[in-house]
Amino acid sequence: MSNAALNIGQVRAGSVCIVTLAGRIDSTNANDVMAELTRLIGSGEKSILVDLGAVLYLTSAAFRALLVATDEAERQAARFALCNIAGHVRELFEMGGLLDAFAVHGSREEALKQFG
Repeated sequence: MSNAALNIGQVRAGSVCIVTLAGRIDSTNANDVMAELTRLIGSGEKSILVDLGAVLYLTSAAFRALLVATDEAERQAARFALCNIAGHVRELFEMGGLLDAFAVHGSREEALKQFG
C-alpha cells in the first residue's frame, strides 16, 4: 500500500509484525495507515511494532491514526508500540504531549527485546 508521499511496508521478526512507515503522513494518507494497522490487529496479530524512523513529517491526522490503532490493540489484547521516533517527528510528539500515549522505544532492537 503506498501513495506518492507515504510508503507502508511490513516485515516479521519472530512473532512481531513490524510496520515500517516512510515519507509524510498527513490527512491525504493517514486513513491508509489506520486501515492497515486496524486490519493487522483485526486479523489476529498480537504484537505490532510501528517503525517511524523513515517518517519525514506527520500531522494531527497521523496521530489520530496511531491513537485509534493503539485503542484497537488494547481492545484485542494485542501489544502495540512505536520505535525510532527522532528529530522533527519526535519534536512533534513532544509538542503534542503524545509520547506518553504510546509505548515508545528508541530502536527496533530495543522494542523487540521488550516484546520478548
